[in-house]
Amino acid sequence: MSVEYSTPPCVWLVDDDDEDLLLMRAAFNSVDPRIEIRTMADGEDLLPQLQDTRPFPHLILIDLNMIYLNGFDALAQVRALPQFGHLPVVVLTTSNNPADRQKSTALGANDFHTKPDSFPDLTQLARDLTRQWLPETPL
Repeated sequence: MSVEYSTPPCVWLVDDDDEDLLLMRAAFNSVDPRIEIRTMADGEDLLPQLQDTRPFPHLILIDLNMIYLNGFDALAQVRALPQFGHLPVVVLTTSNNPADRQKSTALGANDFHTKPDSFPDLTQLARDLTRQWLPETPL
């Protein structure tokens, strides 16, 4: 089965904090304005959006602490379906708890990052994520 990814590259942000969504969008925009950003305000939106969308996003960033469906449960839902097993899902959260990192990894997260405290650090994280998961995007 061939996988069809979006062009231009697309990153999905799943977080219920509007300010964090705004800052992450701005960080990716400063790295490469061609990267399309799609936002969802809760984990309960992720699986239905994935089931209804083609082509696939290049990367999904998901927060752990959301009101209706937290990041752990949303990640478990995505990883329970083989057709989404290839999608990179990275946890981006305020937590620096090693148990949260371990649980995220056990549920199938490709990586885990604690949200940086400054915009320059957030931009550097967006640059690193772009290099790792959107390799065809020239920086």
